[in-house]
Amino acid sequence: MSIQGISCPRCGSRRIAIVVSETLTFKCLDCGYTWSPNLPAQGLVHTRAGDVHWTEIKKIMEDAMNYVISILNEGIINCSDIINKVQEKYGNYLSSREILRAVMNASKKYLEEIRYKDASKYSALGTELNKCRELMSKG
Repeated sequence: MSIQGISCPRCGSRRIAIVVSETLTFKCLDCGYTWSPNLPAQGLVHTRAGDVHWTEIKKIMEDAMNYVISILNEGIINCSDIINKVQEKYGNYLSSREILRAVMNASKKYLEEIRYKDASKYSALGTELNKCRELMSKG
C-alpha cells in the first residue's frame, strides 16, 4: 500500500501502512519502522497567549477595531497613543502588524462617519492616519 506524499523517514520507502492506534501512526512495509507524524492542530494560530483558533482571532480583530472607534470617540487621535492602548489590550493575541491594521481600518471607518460632522477632527485624524500608514509601510 502506498499513501500519497508519505515516505519512510528511515529508508525512504513509499510502501507505508497505517497502524490502528490512539494517534495517527504509520509503518514502513519495507524496514518495519513505525512513527507518528507531528501534525499541527487544524486552524490554530500561535499567539503570545497560546494557540487560538483563527475564528477567535477574527473576533478579537473585530473587537480591537471597535475599541479603536471607542478611543477615537473619547477624543484621542494620536496614532502612537491609540496603538499603545490597543497593544495593551490585545497584544497577547494580535501581532503588531494586525494591531496596526485594526487601527488603520477602524480609523478609516471613523473618518467616514465624521467627515461632514466635524471637519477639524477629520483633518487632524487624517494627518495622524498618515503617520500610522508610514508605520505600516515600514513594518
